[in-house]
This record gives sequence, structure tokens and C-alpha cells, in this order.
Amino acid sequence: MSADQDSAGTAGETEELAPVVKEPGTGTRVPGQLPVTEIPETPDVGKAFGEPILVGGADLLAASATLVSYQSPEGPRTVLHARLDEAAEDKLLDALNISPDMVPTQVEQTVQGKLPLDEHHQLGNAIITAAKSVNFHLNHGDLTADSVPETTQAKISAAQMALAAAANDIGTDPGPVESAMLKHYHQKLAAVENAATTATAVCEVTPFLHEGTATVTRMAPALPPDATGEHTVAVLRAATRIKPALDATTGQASWDGTARWDDASGKEYAIDLGDGFHAVYRPYSINNPATTDYSLRGRLEIIAPAGTGHGPDVVCCLGQLNLANRPMTRDEGEHSYLTANITAQGLSSHSEITAAQTTGDHLEEMIRQELFHERAHQAVGMTDIELARFAKDIQLEAATRALPAKVGVLRDAIAHATGHSDGAALAASPGYDPTPRRSGGWLTWNRFDVGNAQSALGNAVQGRSLVHKASSAGLKAMLANGVLASTERRTMMGVQHGMGQSEEVDKATGGASSVFLRMHSTPVKPAATEGPRLVWDDPERLLARADYYGANADTYGVINPAKMSQYSGHAKPTRDPFTIAAFKNPANEVMFGDGIDLLGLEGPSRILCVSTKQRNDLHAMLTAKGVTHIAGKPLDDVLHA
Repeated sequence: MSADQDSAGTAGETEELAPVVKEPGTGTRVPGQLPVTEIPETPDVGKAFGEPILVGGADLLAASATLVSYQSPEGPRTVLHARLDEAAEDKLLDALNISPDMVPTQVEQTVQGKLPLDEHHQLGNAIITAAKSVNFHLNHGDLTADSVPETTQAKISAAQMALAAAANDIGTDPGPVESAMLKHYHQKLAAVENAATTATAVCEVTPFLHEGTATVTRMAPALPPDATGEHTVAVLRAATRIKPALDATTGQASWDGTARWDDASGKEYAIDLGDGFHAVYRPYSINNPATTDYSLRGRLEIIAPAGTGHGPDVVCCLGQLNLANRPMTRDEGEHSYLTANITAQGLSSHSEITAAQTTGDHLEEMIRQELFHERAHQAVGMTDIELARFAKDIQLEAATRALPAKVGVLRDAIAHATGHSDGAALAASPGYDPTPRRSGGWLTWNRFDVGNAQSALGNAVQGRSLVHKASSAGLKAMLANGVLASTERRTMMGVQHGMGQSEEVDKATGGASSVFLRMHSTPVKPAATEGPRLVWDDPERLLARADYYGANADTYGVINPAKMSQYSGHAKPTRDPFTIAAFKNPANEVMFGDGIDLLGLEGPSRILCVSTKQRNDLHAMLTAKGVTHIAGKPLDDVLHA
């Protein structure tokens, strides 16, 4: 919609909406309000970066999700990838009936590597740690047959307790694979105990590994005493990442529905949604930012069974997790746009804006109470599960009905905070455009402050360029796929690990959720001496986005509070485009969320190649894909040798 037409009402107005209705496969929808993005029945099969959508409500970060349909021999495997807003986590955990009590549950599953119970009790790690302690103190001369250091004895005791706890969880009737695991670790622990008492070195201790199908014991949250079996079932396990494969020739992504990377740091819930649908969620609450992958916290996958037509179904499954499960409406789109600008412009602590957000919450609560009173008679005779669904539907409808007024209140507050007379004046300004922009497989919002200061920002970045340095293989892969993607996005696409320069550190700092560019003076040095690079000679094009931040140093993109002092030094993150335009440190970094569409309107001004051959090869590849222009410029003017 335009800035001055079709916008939501002001603080004193309440738009009259028709009742929310149910539509098969799409959750709840308000008649007369078209979604901001449609939900495809089956996203393009094999398209690695997928199809971006916007989901109603505020449960997902930026209200954004991506649908990817991976190729597989059984047919398309559609997966919804999203990241939960931390404030919405309690709703999801409530849907799972999460209990602090974990109970052993035996399941049949395919195992590659350590068994689930080994991961849960850290058996292999505990025994290996004890063995290392024996050898360390033996080498230092303070371990003898008559004297075992307290630290070594403590580690042996911890291994003994872990093994006993695992045996207790398995019970008296373990399967053959778990029996073999217990026997393996009993032998290894006995060798460590003997080495400690005889003052001899411990030989190599290896973990127990298995590949194939087995009956294994998983630790699952205990269901409430009155659970009926209709509840969603969740299992806590070591965190993983989806492991698709990306065909280097065709650029098509495939996944067999089960393969996962097991090198993530943290924990996740594997959730059975029924009818062949599954979800994987990495909670904020149990993943300590100091010790786990910060970029993985809050990430959610909903996985459909093989077959076509599951795009709307995986969105609908969000409802089973107590999350909004319908396409985003026009009013919600503007609310998300305003929220993104609050973050981008650093307005979250402004008193008038916090007051407006509180007012919006009160308006929603008032409507919710009215709906409960109007429909209380409908709840008579409902089961507990039916009552929970009834309450959730009312909550979603209240959120939808309150949005026009909430948008009006919030727009007025932001207007006053940014020097506009009121919300109408802000909406009429040239930079105000609550329409999301597609960038690859994700959607971005623009900053109205940048849109209203194009001339000033253009002057500030005069003679400056944003640059991304790549390897020759990396540049070819990026252009073949059409996107410069973050570490987390590359994993979803099927790009092999190691493409980035500091992937593991970036996962800890949070930088793995963004791509790295640097602000340099123009002209940029030739590729023959510096390597291939992507160059944006008009940085204001990218700085119009609302999802970037930067630092005038190499900080690994740190946004994790637990890692800030370790990596940021004195270079604190900033979202101010004018500050970023003035970065002088050659190691500065500018981070853009998820990534950048290289073949669309966000594409680079120049692509610097190391040789004429590389330029010609890339030209042929792009021409074969039907690419004749990048960001409005002929391909010949973009590719440089």
C-alpha cells in the first residue's frame, strides 16, 4: 500500500472487521484483507533458498518464515524455517506440556554416531575426561599407586555416576545396541579406574558409535498426570542442524528427511505433530548464550511428510505449537514495519513509544475479554483440549481486531519520537513504505529515516563502497545460487560447512545469522591482487534496509551479550548509517540479516574477477541462467576482470 492510502486508522478509530473464519490449511483469515504474502501450495522444488512468507502475529522474529521444498526420491519435502521471538517461547513450551521431570522413553530410530542416552548423560565425554586427568597427573608426577589427586578422583566418580544413571534409565531390558554401549563403557571405565590405582597410563578411550536402526532410550519430558495422549510429544536431545545436499551443477537442494549435522552446541526439542509432521525447536531458556550456538537459539523447523501441497499445512501446524498460523494481513504488515524501524533507529527505550506499546497491549486485552464474555456459552461441555483450542482462537482473533488501533497508536508515537507532527504526517513522508522487499529467500523492511534522508546519506557515502571478499569457488557458488547467504542460511540450503572464514566463532557470537561486508574507500583494489570481490559503489541502496548493524573493527559480528566483551573490544555495534559510512578501520564490518539477493535490485555494482577466464566463465554461467542485468546494469558492465 502507499504511504497515504489504505493505511490503518489513528488512535481514536477502530476498524470494523468481519468475524475471523477458518480456511482449510491456512489457519484463521479475515475476509476482505488480502495477505501480504501468499502461502504457496508447494514451493519451487529444489530451490535452495526457498520462498519467503510473512506470518500473522508477533510470534516469529520479523513475522518472517521461509518455505523450502527439498528434492527427495519420495517426492518434495517441504520444511518451514523460522525463528521464534523469545517472548513467544512460553506459549510453545506450554503446547508441549514441558515438565522439568524427564522420563526414559524407548523408541525405534536410525542412529548415526552416539546413542541418545550417551548424549543425554555425556557418558563418553565423562570417561574420556577422567582418562585425560589420569594421564595428565601421571605425566606431572603427582599420581601414584598410593595417591590419586582429588580432581582425578572427582572425574572418575562423575563418570561412574553417569554410567549408573544411564543404566538405570535403560532399565532391566535394554536392547542389544544399548547393551553393547553399556558393556563398552563399563570396560573403558574399568580401565581408567585400574590405571588410576596402579599409576599406569590409560590407552585411548573411544566413544561408542552406532550406525543403523536400533531401539534406543530417549529422555522425554513427563506429561501431566491427566495427559490423554492427544498432546504433542516432545523429546529433548542434543542440538542439530538440517543437512541437505546442494548440487553444484544444477544448484538444486535435496534432503532425505532425516540427515542432520550433529556438531551444533546446545539442546533442542524434537516434536511429533502427528500425521507425519514433525518440528524441531531450539529453546532460548535452556541454551546458555555463554556456552551454546547463539545463532541457533529460537530457531524452529516444521517438517512435512514427503509429497506436494504441504506449504499451507506446515504454516497451519504452527497452531499446534500455540503460535499464530495464518498469513500476515495488511495491518500486521505495517505493525511489523514499525517495529523493525523502532529497532533499527534505536527507539525502543523512548518513553512515548513504550507507552504506546503498553496501550496496544491493553487494547488487545480488552477485546479478548469482550470476546470471552460474548462466547462463554460456546465453551459449555468442551473437553480440556477443546477449551485450549477455543481460548487460542479467541486470542488470535483479539490480536487481529486490535491491530488497526494498535498501529495507529504506535505510528503516532514513532512520529513524535522522530520529529513528525503526527502519524499521518509520518505516513505521508516519502521514506514511509510498509511494503516488505524480497531479498533471496527472505523479506526485509526499509528504514523510513533513511528514505527521508537519501540526499544526505548519498553525500555521506560519496567515495565509499561496501565490499564482500570471496574465494573463486565461493564467488561461483554465490552467483549460481543467486544469493550471498549467512552461515545459518547456507546450512539450510545445503552448502557444505567451511565456506565461511570463521563459521564456528560466528555461531557463538550471533554473526552466523548475517552476512559480512566492509566499508572501504572507492576505487577498490583490483581482484588480481586482492582476490574476487562483490562491490556496492552506492552503499545507500543496502543501507536503506532495516536489519543491519556494524562495528568499526572485526568483531565476528558479535551480538551475543555473553560474548560482547570478548570480541567487541571498544567497537560497539551501531545501526546508524551515517556512523557506518564513516568507518575507517580496514577490518570494519557491516552485517546484513540472512543475506543479499545478488541477481536482483540489491545486486552489486561490480563483480571483480581475478582473470579474464573467470569473468568469461561467470558471464557464460549467468547468461545460461537467463541473467542479462544485475541491479539494472547490463551484465557486461557489472563483471570486471
